[in-house]
Amino acid sequence: MASTPDLDRIADELYTLAPGDFTAARNDHADRLRKTDPQLAGEIRALRRPTLAAWAANLLAHHHRGLVEQLLALGQALRDAQEHLAGDRLRALTDQRRQVVRALAAQAREDAAEAGHPLGADAVTDLERTLGAALADPDAAQALARGRLTAPLEPVLWPGAVPGAPEGAGVEAPAGRTTGRRRTAAPAGTAKQSGARRREHSRARERAGLERARERALERARQDVADTELATREAADRRDAAGRALGAAESIRQRAQDEADRAQDDAARAQDEADRAQAALADAQERHARARAGLAEAQEQVRAARAESRTADSEAARAREAALHAVERLRDSEAGEHGGERS
Repeated sequence: MASTPDLDRIADELYTLAPGDFTAARNDHADRLRKTDPQLAGEIRALRRPTLAAWAANLLAHHHRGLVEQLLALGQALRDAQEHLAGDRLRALTDQRRQVVRALAAQAREDAAEAGHPLGADAVTDLERTLGAALADPDAAQALARGRLTAPLEPVLWPGAVPGAPEGAGVEAPAGRTTGRRRTAAPAGTAKQSGARRREHSRARERAGLERARERALERARQDVADTELATREAADRRDAAGRALGAAESIRQRAQDEADRAQDDAARAQDEADRAQAALADAQERHARARAGLAEAQEQVRAARAESRTADSEAARAREAALHAVERLRDSEAGEHGGERS
């Protein structure tokens, strides 16, 4: 799986979430990235949900990095002391190892309780075994420091450790080195009994390891079933939501189609009205032109009539004047005739 800044950021966020919140948050990230970055979405969806003990260890790596670095440095020192057969140094570091493991386990229990998911006895045991694995194995140390564990780490047996001893027990001094008083040889029967007890402890440890492996496998199977059920529910929810969205979109499309049809009808009616209005306007303009032409002709006739009226008035005035002159001449003539008669 390719590591990218976005994948690292999202993975760091997810592996600090409580296991019960992990799957929904993971799928939400994957769904949001499905269209924009399908490869990253697939990588995120492939992330596995952590067990409770693995989640507690991840909290230590993310929130208490200084303590985890002390644990890893102590593990390196223990391996160096074992390699160089430094018995006194190894015993001192072993005591420190127990203290550091207890302190980290206590811190993890406190963090888990504050987050609302207190650790049970089995989870605490798995956590302590994970811390022991990080002490003994450099690869396990790197896995713990990364803070993305999905299951507890299995510790390796320290060289010289007694099989079946509990996690965090002291480590035997290297061969060839002794401290304190010389040990006395144990009786043969006692040695045989001790060997039988060790073999029984070893078989018990193997049985316990197998049982823990079965429990972890069962837990992972339960998680896979829960993830599958959740994914199925989410897929059904998305399908239902898509169906509802499709129905809503179809309703919107139908309303839009109806509105478009009504708008087309309105446009056709408006065009008809516009055509009728245009015809009416053309007719009105034509009538107006005819009326203007008739008005001009009438005005010309009025001017001509007025001119004729003025001419008639002048002629009538002249006729009246001529008539007056004729009357005066007639009177003068009649007056002359009457005067001759009197003479």
